[in-house]
Amino acid sequence: MSVELAGFVLPAMLISIILVAVAFRLAVTRLDLNTASASAARAASLQHDPTSAITAAQQAAESNLTARAITCTRLTVTTDTSRWHRGGAVTVTVGCTISLRRMGGFAGQVTATSTSTAPIDTYRPLAQAPVWPTPGTPMGHPNWVPGNPTRTGVRE
Repeated sequence: MSVELAGFVLPAMLISIILVAVAFRLAVTRLDLNTASASAARAASLQHDPTSAITAAQQAAESNLTARAITCTRLTVTTDTSRWHRGGAVTVTVGCTISLRRMGGFAGQVTATSTSTAPIDTYRPLAQAPVWPTPGTPMGHPNWVPGNPTRTGVRE
C-alpha cells in the first residue's frame, strides 16, 4: 500500500495542486484584466477629445496592470471612439498574452481579453470641429447647431 501511495497517489496529488494553483492565478489575472479595462474606459471617457482618450486609455491600462504585478508578453489596448459625443460612450478592449512559464512552469501562453464601456457625460463640453448646417437651413432650426457633430443638417 505504501508503494502505491508513494508511486501514484502523491505525484497525482502534487499535479492536481499545481493545476489548481495555475487555474486560480489565471482567474485572478482575468479579474485584474477586467479591472484594467474598466479603468481604461473610465479614463478615456473623462477626456475632451478622442485622441487624448486613446492615450489616456493606454496609460490607464498599463499602469493598472503594472500595479497589480501582471506581466503581459503582449499588451493590446483598443479604444473605440466611434460614439464620441455628449451622451455617447467609449469602449476599451484590453488584451493580454500571459506566459504560463511564470505561473506553473508550463510551456505556452494564454491570451485573455476584456471589454468595458464607459458613458460620456451628457453635459460636459467636448472639443470637436464645428459642423455647419446645409445651405438654406434657418438659424433657429434644431439642425443648426455648429460644433455638435450629431447634428449634420439632415433631419434625424
